[in-house]
Amino acid sequence: MFFTTLMLAFAAVGAVQAGVIGARQGDPPPVFTATRTYETTTDVYPYIVTATTFITWTQSPTTIIAQPTGPGI
Repeated sequence: MFFTTLMLAFAAVGAVQAGVIGARQGDPPPVFTATRTYETTTDVYPYIVTATTFITWTQSPTTIIAQPTGPGI
């Protein structure tokens, strides 16, 4: 009886630790998206149009300074 209870306790502790470690290592970083809307000119009537740009980035723990690559930044 005591041996069975002890084995169940060890199995429960092992499952909890494996779940915590697996969740910590497997979570992908969050992805953010921003929308930028601006007025621009064109060579067709009505000559002023509204353009939209989507900027997407991922949050990550890094020490590298980010370099913008999207248009209009």
